Amino acid sequence: MPPTPLRYPALPPVPGLRALEPPAAAELAERLPVTPQYVIPYAGLHRGRDRVFVEGAPEDPDVVVDEHWGTPGELEVWGRHPEAAWTILSRIPGWFCVNGSAEAIARLRPVLEQELRLPYRELGDLFYILEKPPVGAPEVPARRLTLADLRRVDEYEPPVWGNSYATVEELLGTGIVAGVIEDERLVAVAVESAWNRRYADIGVHTRSEWRGRGYSTAAAATVASELQARGLTPIWSTSSTNRASQRVAEKVGFRPGEAGAYLVFDDLQTHGGYRPA
Repeated sequence: MPPTPLRYPALPPVPGLRALEPPAAAELAERLPVTPQYVIPYAGLHRGRDRVFVEGAPEDPDVVVDEHWGTPGELEVWGRHPEAAWTILSRIPGWFCVNGSAEAIARLRPVLEQELRLPYRELGDLFYILEKPPVGAPEVPARRLTLADLRRVDEYEPPVWGNSYATVEELLGTGIVAGVIEDERLVAVAVESAWNRRYADIGVHTRSEWRGRGYSTAAAATVASELQARGLTPIWSTSSTNRASQRVAEKVGFRPGEAGAYLVFDDLQTHGGYRPA
């Protein structure tokens, strides 16, 4: 049976821009700060999953725009020159959201206000950290998923995510996935979705009809225990408005850490994303 690719759309080429080749992107990943903010870009760049554009020398870029493989339309921006960021953003089609550290977004905000002249929402990007053993839900039969669960994971909706993996086989074989199975069906899942040299991010999802039973808490605690056994510190990233996600993190034992920011342009999202002139 051939490997099952994770179901993310292919990113179309961008006229006038050349993305870094995978070896250069991996080198850029190694120069990123080892903090929760850069876990997702580190994983995507290190494994060649993301598409990244830079202005300036790659070893010391003026600005970086990272298009994550798993979340097309949401661009992560960092660097010291926000005007240079617009030279890249203005050529990329389909985006409707930018995110980054609070400092990077504060520098970029006036540039986007001037260039786009569109309303936007600013959201906090919260990073929770788990530095103690996780608290699970002992009564919930969550367990680590393996290649024997391939069909269940592949059929899960929405698709199981992870910027670090190209196929479901790779995700189950080398990543960490846990879930709850009812009537032979996967109803809740937690995934180690990205990592750097110190931290690993956990994402969760529970089917709507099974929510409120502690399933996400149990699955997340299972993944967190495995990560800590590997010497990694689990983190949990969520928007400032997603109180349900925050509650699960708090039940597992996560505590708030650093915070980034999102700028969301709803008009762009409604109309299929930004369109270069």
